[in-house]
Formats: sequence, structure tokens, C-alpha cells
Amino acid sequence: MKGKKTLYIAFIVIGLCFTAAALILWEAVPNSLGGALMGSGSGMAAIGLTQLLMLRLATKDPAQARRKEIEVNDERNVAIRRRAKALSGDVLQWVVIAASWVSLGFDAPLWVTLAAIVTFVSKSVLEVYLVARYQREM
Repeated sequence: MKGKKTLYIAFIVIGLCFTAAALILWEAVPNSLGGALMGSGSGMAAIGLTQLLMLRLATKDPAQARRKEIEVNDERNVAIRRRAKALSGDVLQWVVIAASWVSLGFDAPLWVTLAAIVTFVSKSVLEVYLVARYQREM
């Protein structure tokens, strides 16, 4: 518990340092670097703050925290999350293919189309590998 709290406080501090660096170096750094510093700093600070608040909430009401942990690890909820991830992967696969067709239509550089195709093929190969692996295990 103490280690998690220290980690989340470190996230907040580092995030605020990144954000401050982006604001201080506004004119001295390129926009892309300033944007990356601001985005990652804001994200780290927000993640640290929300996790710290969730940890505080768990310490205030341990019964509710136990109920939530049981619910998260429940077999039915795990199956629902896995099914949702699988379906979202299928949808994303077809969005990547559609993006490759759109990139062809807009005369985008060839590497954009090839990157989309490589992503599609990689996802398909990974899917076949995982199906074979899980069939051996189960």
C-alpha cells in the first residue's frame, strides 16, 4: 500500500515537472516536443492523482474495495471483458483495412498503405498463433 502511494505521488510530481518544463520552454523547444511534454505530463499527473484518490477511497471503505476486487476477478466479468476485447480487435482489424483503402484513394505514400497491410497481417498471424496455443493448453 505504501509503495503504491509513493509511486502515484511520483507520477504526479514527474507529470507536473514535465508540464512545467513545457510551459517554461514554450519558445525554446519545437511545438512537437512542447506538445509531447505537455501531453505526457498532464497524463502522468492525472493518472497519479486518480490512482491516489482510488487508493484513498479503498482505505476509507475496505469492504467496498473487497467487493469491487471480487467483482473485477469474477469469472463472468472476466469472460465479458475478454469477449469485448476480442470483438474490438476484430472491428479494429477491419478499420485498418478500410484505412489502407482510403489511403490508396487519397494517393498517400506507399508506406502508409503497406504499414496498414502489415498491421492487418500481423494481427491475423498473431490470432492464428494464439488460437493454436490455447487449443493445446485447454
